[in-house]
Amino acid sequence: MRRIILISVILLLSAAWASANDIEFTASAPANVSVGERFRITFQVNAQPSDFTAPDFDGFRVLSGPSQSSSTSMQIINGQMTRTVSISYTYVLEATGEGRFNIEPASATIEGQSYRSNSVTINVGAATTPPPSAAPAPAQQDPQASAQDLLVRATASTLNPYQGEQVIITYEILTRVGISQYSIDKLPSYRDFWTENLTQPGQPQTRNQVINGENYRVAEIRRVALFAQRSGEIVVEPLEVDMVVNLPGDRRRQSLFDEFFGGSPFGQRTVRQTVKSNSLTLNVKPLPVQNRPAAFTGMVGTDFDVSANVSATELNPNDGVNLRVSISGNGNLRMLEQPNFNFPANLEVFDPNIADNIRNTVSGVTGSRSFDYLMIPRTGGEFVIPPFTFVYFDPTRSRYISRVTPEFVLQVEGESAQPGTQPGSISQEDIRLLSTDIRFIHTGPINLFNKGTVFYGSRLFLILVFSPFALFMFFVIYWRNQIKLQSNQQLLRNKKAEKLARKRLKKAKIFLNKKQENEFYDEIFRTLWGYLSDKLSIPVSILNKETVEGAFKSQKVPQELSESFINTLNDTEFARFAPGKKDDRMAEIYEKALQTIVTIEKDLRNKKK
Repeated sequence: MRRIILISVILLLSAAWASANDIEFTASAPANVSVGERFRITFQVNAQPSDFTAPDFDGFRVLSGPSQSSSTSMQIINGQMTRTVSISYTYVLEATGEGRFNIEPASATIEGQSYRSNSVTINVGAATTPPPSAAPAPAQQDPQASAQDLLVRATASTLNPYQGEQVIITYEILTRVGISQYSIDKLPSYRDFWTENLTQPGQPQTRNQVINGENYRVAEIRRVALFAQRSGEIVVEPLEVDMVVNLPGDRRRQSLFDEFFGGSPFGQRTVRQTVKSNSLTLNVKPLPVQNRPAAFTGMVGTDFDVSANVSATELNPNDGVNLRVSISGNGNLRMLEQPNFNFPANLEVFDPNIADNIRNTVSGVTGSRSFDYLMIPRTGGEFVIPPFTFVYFDPTRSRYISRVTPEFVLQVEGESAQPGTQPGSISQEDIRLLSTDIRFIHTGPINLFNKGTVFYGSRLFLILVFSPFALFMFFVIYWRNQIKLQSNQQLLRNKKAEKLARKRLKKAKIFLNKKQENEFYDEIFRTLWGYLSDKLSIPVSILNKETVEGAFKSQKVPQELSESFINTLNDTEFARFAPGKKDDRMAEIYEKALQTIVTIEKDLRNKKK
């Protein structure tokens, strides 16, 4: 066993050492700059990292970055295809003070291994003043989407709410460029508000909207309910969103395929951009003092209702009875206080048990809160539970509304008695200790053991002793299999290419049945390119018609199959603009894409036999 583990560790370290010799991770920047000068520092690696971490640029101000770019060269010699990849991350920095500064190495993770670049030393000299006649050259900046092409919009259900009124804030991304991914970088502080998150789980739904004559793709990314805790002018700070944006390359406009969260891989540049939403100013009105009922406790909302009932109206002294009060409506139910009943004397009442059924929906906070009181009459006679009046302010009607529960009369038969003096009587302390002092009779099966048996040497003892060794053997075998699997990711992607393509086609079929044209064509487009990328182990970022033809040729795929794949892509690209019935055209494209993948898969499998 030790020999097997030792050999596995040596092989793993040898493979890691050999791989490390092939990876080159370098950092480059000017050796000398001046204070106020802008310059670029570039981290370049000849492999595709799964994670990249930049160092702290102490002594410099980061103006932009990272701007990621990639280049790939491919050669096919004697039927063997070799590929060279170069990934670079570029930052634009500005020197802020004189001195000698050392920028620590960046780190990257490649195929599970960690790598570090070299460090960079930069000498920052005094600022230089350009000649008066010379106009300063404009600093080059990384390309970013304009405010007209990409923005985050914040809207409120009302800008003039009452104090405590529910205000729904919606944040949406409006874009005319492609977005690969997004994340909320900074949330507003929402000072002077009680907040409830209304954002629904899952991917945001998108829609088309025409604004000032321009067509945008709109997606809602966050929704919150705010309840102002004071009156006056309150500013809601902007929301900051970090996005990966796909900008067109040599073309001035993107193709119509560049929909929200996707797009064509031809002629694009990928940049990271942070966009702030607009701020909102709410003019919060105080609640009116005129005609305010004395029973009002501060609840603001709409459609409130109150119900109450008792479990029994006829009982004996020291018998328990439950009073249940339920308040439902739309508003900040978590701030709802318990009802204030004026209970009669000699009726012992315990603190209520509070149960919530509160839901956060897209339309706001709604639901109910219930209060359960345990009441015990200690003497005989008639006990009257007076009505409870619940008052709330309705902002839609701008007035106070009252809801009243009915009056309950308890008829207690029997002689008067002091708490705990009658047989079977129960005291308040007894009720508190009931849940911990007295348990129910055990009705389940009971495990019996023969007298004289011991745990040592039993079957359970042997299982517990030898199970760690069995688990260790299982771990060693599993670990070795994982090493083999991780070392051959290309083969794994190749085997799962057809399965993944069929899964994407099922999703496209759903869009076809729902007649969602844009989503259907996008999914077909991703299916074709994704299948080819997985099957031939070629990154999607370098796929184009020329590399497709070369890859097919190296795999000895017949010319007609190669042309069929390219024609399917072209038909997919132009089908949405062609005249005719859309349903028939979408069904034809679906069948053609399915047949193309099946034919190529069959041809490649036959060549392996």
